[in-house]
Amino acid sequence: MIRFLTHSEIDPEKWNQTVRNSLSPTIFAAYELLDLLTGDDTWHALVEDDYETVMPLPTRKKGVLKYVYTPFFVRQMGIFSRKKMSSDDIEAFLAEVSRYYILADLLMNVNSTPASGAEPFYSYALSLQRPYDELFAGYSKNARKNLKTAQHKQCRITVQEEAISDIIDLFRLNRGREKSVQYHPRDYDILQRVSEKLLDDGLLDIYGVRTSDGELAAGALFPHDFDRRNLMFSGRDNRLSFCKPMFYLMDAYIRDHAESDCIVECYTNNPNMAEFYQGFGNERYAYGFVRLFKNRFWQMALSPKLSKL
Repeated sequence: MIRFLTHSEIDPEKWNQTVRNSLSPTIFAAYELLDLLTGDDTWHALVEDDYETVMPLPTRKKGVLKYVYTPFFVRQMGIFSRKKMSSDDIEAFLAEVSRYYILADLLMNVNSTPASGAEPFYSYALSLQRPYDELFAGYSKNARKNLKTAQHKQCRITVQEEAISDIIDLFRLNRGREKSVQYHPRDYDILQRVSEKLLDDGLLDIYGVRTSDGELAAGALFPHDFDRRNLMFSGRDNRLSFCKPMFYLMDAYIRDHAESDCIVECYTNNPNMAEFYQGFGNERYAYGFVRLFKNRFWQMALSPKLSKL
């Protein structure tokens, strides 16, 4: 039986055990991190039987409207279970979400993506088990060219030296000013808190690229997400883009973690970023975004206003 539990009713220990032992585990669905990720909002959950299967429901309020959303910087959420989810299992959970919420925007993990009705989102993953020379052989011609440019500019890599706030500012003051970027100041605050927690727990790699003059050209945050090293967030100084710092950074991360059991993973639906990641040999796979409405009435009423939520 699937039950709806409010935040205060959830057993943190049982919750974390289910997420950890699921077929699609992620540290971002851990009880403590969900608390940080939702910030001033909250989260509730659907729980099947004695925590056999769980589904977090981050909840936000706009006026009288309570809706489910996927926090920024989290690339996959969905349903977590030790068992392989069937189409009927997934639909049963989604039907329960619609019972309690008028609207839900859900980024599902691979094990809980519906067979139909989901918009494809993409991840680009690269196993780092092979030696660096073999990994480098899989780079595209364009990636090698840009990497050589960065080397000629005498850039240098920093590891665990840059402040999290400086990397966030690199993004916020450059790409973050574009109209297509919809981050709210609260989102940057949440990213800061989550990153600090991961760093304190020894679960965050911080890579930076500095020019020969010592300027910070780019930086990236890589959480340790079980066997994954996700490129959670990165920033680049547009003034120094000619140095090709992100090419230098990605190559350094791959080189430093070659011959390990890690998988470096990058998420994007942006064609330009997809080309960048694939240039390092990353292979694409799909998962699903699902938008649920309680009924047809609410779909017609809310669809024109969704960009303002």
